[in-house]
Amino acid sequence: MSHWIVTQCTNICNGGGSAAPRYNFHTFAQTFTMRKFFLYLAVFFFTIALATTAVGIIIYKTQELDAAKLFITQLEAPEIYAQNGEKLTQNTQKTDINALPEHVKWAFICVEDKDFYRHKGVSVERIAKAAYKNFDAHETKEGASTITQQLIKNTHLSSAKTIQRKIREVALAHKLEKRFSKDEILQMYLDIVYFGNGINGLSNASQFYYNKPATELTIRESAGLAGLLRSPARYNPITNLQSFTERTNLVLHLMYKQERISKEEYEQSRIEETKIHGRKKQRLADTYLALVMQEKEQITPRNDVKIHTFYDEFTQKTIENTAKTPDFAIENVSHKPADSMILCAKPDGGITAAYTNNRLLPASKRNFGSVLKPLVVYAPAIETDVVNAETKINDEPYVAGDFHPKNHDNTFHGEISVRTALAQSYNVPAVKILEYTTIEQAVIIAKRLGLPLGEENLNLALGVTSNGTSAYDVIGGFCALCNGGLETRPSFISKIVSNDGEILWEFVPPFVRAIKPETANAVTDMLKTAVKEGTARKMSSLDFDIAAKTGSVERAPNGTNTDAVNVSYTPENVLLVWHGNANMKPENDLPVGATGGGITSYIAREIQRDITNDKKTFEKVAKAVNSELPIRKGEATGSSVTLAGRVGETGAPALKFNSKKGKKYEITRTNGNIKSVLAVVTGNGETTIYNDTNAPQNKVLEYTIKCGETQSNTIKIYVADPINKEANTPSKHGKSKHWFF
Repeated sequence: MSHWIVTQCTNICNGGGSAAPRYNFHTFAQTFTMRKFFLYLAVFFFTIALATTAVGIIIYKTQELDAAKLFITQLEAPEIYAQNGEKLTQNTQKTDINALPEHVKWAFICVEDKDFYRHKGVSVERIAKAAYKNFDAHETKEGASTITQQLIKNTHLSSAKTIQRKIREVALAHKLEKRFSKDEILQMYLDIVYFGNGINGLSNASQFYYNKPATELTIRESAGLAGLLRSPARYNPITNLQSFTERTNLVLHLMYKQERISKEEYEQSRIEETKIHGRKKQRLADTYLALVMQEKEQITPRNDVKIHTFYDEFTQKTIENTAKTPDFAIENVSHKPADSMILCAKPDGGITAAYTNNRLLPASKRNFGSVLKPLVVYAPAIETDVVNAETKINDEPYVAGDFHPKNHDNTFHGEISVRTALAQSYNVPAVKILEYTTIEQAVIIAKRLGLPLGEENLNLALGVTSNGTSAYDVIGGFCALCNGGLETRPSFISKIVSNDGEILWEFVPPFVRAIKPETANAVTDMLKTAVKEGTARKMSSLDFDIAAKTGSVERAPNGTNTDAVNVSYTPENVLLVWHGNANMKPENDLPVGATGGGITSYIAREIQRDITNDKKTFEKVAKAVNSELPIRKGEATGSSVTLAGRVGETGAPALKFNSKKGKKYEITRTNGNIKSVLAVVTGNGETTIYNDTNAPQNKVLEYTIKCGETQSNTIKIYVADPINKEANTPSKHGKSKHWFF
């Protein structure tokens, strides 16, 4: 027997033997190594699974369900008020689940979570099905969240897409199911879900869209509201009735397929006419309210607040009526309405009215063309005594490497004044003036005016910036020209107050000097010339003092325009009117010849005529301004210290105050009854910025600055999310391939 074993082993190792497989010693070693590899792999995956399970258990054990958040949710709509105290938002209404017809409840369950009454917060079957479909499609096409999970996500968690958040969501959903009945969960869910147009909650949505209580909804109406939840913007019945109708029919089909309505009810509901209650157009303040909420989210995530705004109904009505006048309609090259945007602000930056057909536009970064010239070329040049309004400059061919700017009329005009160069928006003189001033100096001063400039080149003279510029940046810069040179940050919101009366945030009027009053007045005087005889002369019939600058952006070489803009201002108002191509697809360009000096200027003229009341005049300036040495921003007269601030991009409170060089400033934070000195900083003669990176979360923090015996005003900032202490610097945009004039 022992001899046979030896023989077999020899055969295996040497490949011999009539009955033995033909293995050699090398093959045997390979087989052993592979088995070892798979053993290690199995141990590795087992360890990962064990660690994941342990982490999941720890996360589950540490999650606490906050019942208060379920009944007074973070999605409860804030109350928003106009500047005259009038309430702009509707009162929220709660849903009584027991009073709803059965078909209302089933409409939402059939489309959102058909196994709602069978699972315990999480549907394993749904997760597996969604995972398979998403894997097969190579993208996330289907979600797996139950109604319970959606309620938890909207009341307890952030929107971050992380594994940890998902585990927390599952854990809290399971605990929610153990504490509340299914009908209680469904009622809480229906009270917080978003139905578009600023409406949260089923009862509010029913009144808004159908002018009836939720208890009277028909099967079709219920299906329509349930269908909105997937994408309130895409299926909005006010702006896209066809998509809304198709989505409603899909929900009806699901209700019939899942046997929640009969065949007769299904067929009758399919042919029932959809009647949207008088909402062929949105409410007057809808756009304004949406933009208010965008700004509010940057200040605080709390919704149990009262928001006081600068909203003025007369200005809003004037803007919307003028923008929608058929004579002023602007179409793109595809014969569809062009994207549009109008903002109106007081010189201190309070935005009184807003209109746009794309609510992402005001905050989006783009290039506004020659509208930027007063801010990035002429104000810096006058501020640093490089030129004055009557300085002569030669408009002639200019070449710097491959950069050879041309004027919009394709001609050169010889020796002209700086005033004429700005009024007529000639490019070559602007480039020369920027070169004389130096890009470095121009960037410093333009940043004081609120423009987020980066590493720039001579294209800056044509309105091309490396990071792009938002409409808020532009209107803020012109507010600074209008108010005599004080840096201005536009805001819709004047004050945010908690429901118990505590001020969480308050608008601070401009106080930091960006440029000398003489500089602001000189630029304003030249822009008055642009109205009288320059590119904004469509506004010349107005019988009061007004300054304006136009800008257009042409897509080379086909001559269509992507932007047409007019910014005008009086001592009362600063107005930005823009038309263009929001997504930059060629088929959405403006036609050739649609410039900022065309219909856009006509619209600005009509609005300014109606909203200008006092017809004040700008301060008169000398023909040529000979400035003293440039002042630095923050060198305000007197010894007062004014503090401003808000939550910055990293989530930390960013404090800003005017300082004098060499002076010591003590920064104090008060958190409840705890008062502490954060730092003592030395002033640099400019605006000093301090970031409180160690600020506690979910607290209303008070800040003050003290210099000797002088103490600043007190500001309040609410910090909600964790502070990112390693925030990356935003990436720069690529160079523009457009022509500007």
